[in-house]
Amino acid sequence: MPAILLALIIPIIIGCASTVQQTEPIAECSSDEFRGFGVGENENEALAEAHSALARQINSSVNVTIERIVSQQISNGKENLNTGYESKTVIESALPNAHDARIARNKRNGNKTSVTVCMSKTDAAKGFLARQRLLEDSLSLASNTVVSTEHPKHKNEAWRKTQMLYNDFVRIQYLLDGWGVKSPYLANGIYSKSREDYRDYCGAAKLHWNPEKETPYSEITFSKLSNSIKIEKSPCNDRGISLTYKGSEPECSVKFGLNTCSYANSLSLNACDGTEYLQLKGDTMGAHQKPDFALEKLQSNFKSAEFWNQWLQEIKQWSPQCE
Repeated sequence: MPAILLALIIPIIIGCASTVQQTEPIAECSSDEFRGFGVGENENEALAEAHSALARQINSSVNVTIERIVSQQISNGKENLNTGYESKTVIESALPNAHDARIARNKRNGNKTSVTVCMSKTDAAKGFLARQRLLEDSLSLASNTVVSTEHPKHKNEAWRKTQMLYNDFVRIQYLLDGWGVKSPYLANGIYSKSREDYRDYCGAAKLHWNPEKETPYSEITFSKLSNSIKIEKSPCNDRGISLTYKGSEPECSVKFGLNTCSYANSLSLNACDGTEYLQLKGDTMGAHQKPDFALEKLQSNFKSAEFWNQWLQEIKQWSPQCE
């Protein structure tokens, strides 16, 4: 072979070999470890990228676990912990204990540095265990509030918070169980205590319709509210809430050549012993050239008044969350 041709082939072979050597081998961590790989201009850049990749792998494991537990809860059919409540668990692709990751490989190839880091599941679990500890403390406080308070709105808020905290705790527990990491924190007993108390509360706490006077407007009000909220036409007793409806007679007068009618009404949320928790108010008007049509317009406007949504949203905060 001519010397000139040989001289051209050798650099090409060397260049290809150099390219192959820059590819980092994958098998650097044991099968029960998380792995992160990064490349940078120097060791610090490569290490930062490796830590970021490690965090993403851990985060991916978390997302898979959350999907698994949600699916199990939906298929269970007995108790879906997520019904009506949005979990506040936030999982970020960050690694607060990056220093616990060991450097398994650090190699310089030309002008690039590649780094492989490994982290045991025990070390990866540290941040989640810290989160569980905080959740256990918060869950205990919320659960105790459920049991200790008789104020309907406060009891509902505490129960809603208890469920969200418990959801977060259980999700992390599934994750840790999947990693084979034992948690020293407990939540089932705390949650069960408040759940049983709230179930007893649901059996006794009902909304009772109590109009001061039966009128077409009181019937419209009952129909509007009972379509969205469970309300009983029964005497208020025990831990229930009395919805006391009051409404004046429509007042009509001639204004600017039109017959104008107005109607003022209110709804009080009271304890069965008469203690008033809240009073909701509404005002409606209707106008027409003819007096009878003005009253019809008033009643039509009353049915579609804007205050109904505000009333419903407020009452729901006081209603037992028993479904």
